[in-house]
Amino acid sequence: LDVPGARPGQRYKYVFNGTIWKRDPRARQVTHSNGDSVVYDPAAFDWGNDRAPEIARNDIVIYQLHVGTFAGKDPPATFDDAIPRLDHLRDMGVTAIQLMPVNEFPGGRSWGYNPSDLFAIETDYGGPDALKRFVRAAHDRGLAVFADVVHNHYGPTDLDLWQFDGWSENGFGGIYFYNDSRAYTPWGTTRPDFGRPEVRAFIRDQIRMFTDEYHVDGFRWDSVYNVIHTDQGPNELGAELLRDVNAELAETRPNVFRIAEDSAFERDLRFDAQWDIGHCWALFNQLATPFDPERDMATVAGSLSDWPGFQRVVFTEAHDYVGKLNDDRSRVPTMIHPEDPESIWARKRALLGAALVLTTPGIPMIFQGQEAFETQAFHDDVPLRWDRTNSHAGIVRAYADLIRLRRNRDGATPGLKGAGVHVHHLDHDNKVVAFVRWDQGGPTDDVVGVANFSSVDFDRNDYAIQFPSAGTWHRHFNGDSTRYASDFRDVGADVLEAAGEPPTATVSMGKYSLQIFSRNPPATCADADRP
Repeated sequence: LDVPGARPGQRYKYVFNGTIWKRDPRARQVTHSNGDSVVYDPAAFDWGNDRAPEIARNDIVIYQLHVGTFAGKDPPATFDDAIPRLDHLRDMGVTAIQLMPVNEFPGGRSWGYNPSDLFAIETDYGGPDALKRFVRAAHDRGLAVFADVVHNHYGPTDLDLWQFDGWSENGFGGIYFYNDSRAYTPWGTTRPDFGRPEVRAFIRDQIRMFTDEYHVDGFRWDSVYNVIHTDQGPNELGAELLRDVNAELAETRPNVFRIAEDSAFERDLRFDAQWDIGHCWALFNQLATPFDPERDMATVAGSLSDWPGFQRVVFTEAHDYVGKLNDDRSRVPTMIHPEDPESIWARKRALLGAALVLTTPGIPMIFQGQEAFETQAFHDDVPLRWDRTNSHAGIVRAYADLIRLRRNRDGATPGLKGAGVHVHHLDHDNKVVAFVRWDQGGPTDDVVGVANFSSVDFDRNDYAIQFPSAGTWHRHFNGDSTRYASDFRDVGADVLEAAGEPPTATVSMGKYSLQIFSRNPPATCADADRP
């Protein structure tokens, strides 16, 4: 729609029948969620020499963040506030940022899963140009940016799409929504009508906007289940929409990564990966139970190997699982030891969980502050405590070491970049699991992880573990290292000799710790290709 004389910054609305005033559903900018649309020129921003980083799927390490709280300022903070913190992510070795939703939402604080304006960028985060500055700054540091999009429901408050032109049926939402029982969702009666060509174009064009105008490198689709199902059962029109949008991305922008929260492979929806919620709960429950006899090593083994390669995103913390809105959940250290989340038991088991995430086949994800053992539950009014990156600098170092090994930055752990895994040692009595990871396979490719899920230090060097080949095995990570915390014990040897048939070595292990071994010696400082 061309309006002579209209210029950027001017406010406007649409008027229906002289009485119904509505914001532009495709406005890139609004004054606020209950205000006016603002004329915005998407082509005016200077991207300079912006280039998307080229990141192989087996090199993706995701960091999920919430813009309003990430910078550590009183919420809501902005994209510009977050930019100086990007160096921390780069230095830790992260390769992709998963933003929680950034479309306009009611008020100034929210998790973002209640969008009011699907094309506008949240005003309190700085609006459209601020998001572009953030993406450009991330790309300058080699970081990809993924957008979180919500199309299973909209709003439900401050939602100008509701009865947009005045028409509706049965008291439902009108032209953008189902006007029967298919409208019902867990969050209100605002499920979009995926069968309407105009609604399908609306959703498709929002995805195009993020790639074309904001240079995002991937998407996470919230609650795909509620796109491809309604209360009446499977919704083929929702599935068809997802297939079409993802197929277009695969053809026109094949490097854009496509993640579903759930239900990605229930049918052919053309997603690349899905959050593995089962892995999260399986591992978390084994970490959180207070009694060693209740830890089930078969469950741990299954979490390592129950999903094909890089089709899953693995994690122990994400917004839904550590946030105040959901059953009083909190951070992993707090859930492990609510009375004292700073205890050695909480810290050791939380680090053990992170170490397994970063050595499990799949795409690992960290939630903001997890790398500094944040203990406060996430919420949109709780700023991230950046002082913990100093008080827990050793744990930040542990995450950086794990990510470096996961990405094989030193050339010593190539097996961690592959999809191969075999749990070859499962000792339920002593709570020990050992596994082999490989990419191409062979002596210089194989990586072995040995995890102790008990409160016992095996410090007599008499615990026997089989290894894939005979010879010298070098330790590259020790979750009991005093480099990570002064009250850890540094149990274990830097070098093992595997001999016999099958090749076997005796190991020592600190309590609640993972060790990582390969046949390749550790890189020297001169050799290391650190992130």
